[in-house]
Amino acid sequence: MTSHSAPMPAARVPGLPRPEIALVAAVAAGAALGALAGPVAAAVPSLDAVTADLHLTAGHDATAAADTTAPADTTAPALRDVMPTVTPASTATTATAALAKSAQRNAHAAEVETAIDRFQSRIGTTRYEGYCERAVENAYGTQGHYASAIDDWHARVQHSDWRHAPRGALVFYNTSANGHVAISLGDGRVVSSSAHHQVGIVPVDFFQHPLGWAPSPY
Repeated sequence: MTSHSAPMPAARVPGLPRPEIALVAAVAAGAALGALAGPVAAAVPSLDAVTADLHLTAGHDATAAADTTAPADTTAPALRDVMPTVTPASTATTATAALAKSAQRNAHAAEVETAIDRFQSRIGTTRYEGYCERAVENAYGTQGHYASAIDDWHARVQHSDWRHAPRGALVFYNTSANGHVAISLGDGRVVSSSAHHQVGIVPVDFFQHPLGWAPSPY
């Protein structure tokens, strides 16, 4: 007769039922594995970190070049649109024109002073009595342009403010059919061929019926 030995009963932890034994064992095993894996996981970098390191090391030069490249200047075209274009040729042309105008003004001023000096050098002479147009034309180094002062007046660009005639301008008067003309000194006086019947300097209102002034002509 075969005898069968009865199975040994499982060891039990005093105070805990059997299902709880398995749970405690699982928790203990998990804690042990976590304790071992924790330092390893902390020491191993993530894939993203490794990729970033590779970019920083291998692609440093390219990244630096890209970073030092200035961004596209979106405002420059607008600035260029409002700024005038300056070229050496245009600058030279402007400078030449300015020099030409300055030279012209200087030449005119010199001509005026020469005419006044020439007229004043004849102060006291009576040779121009009745020939005022000839006197002012001769002062400017010419003659024979007009037959009379009134003809000269009608041929010119006229300015009515005779009291403020600039230096060297011709001042006209309606004293007779032929009129009268003198040269302004620019200070409220004129040099005339008929100042007390001779060449002399008198106030601008010395003669009757002033008409106005015109730029020195000839």
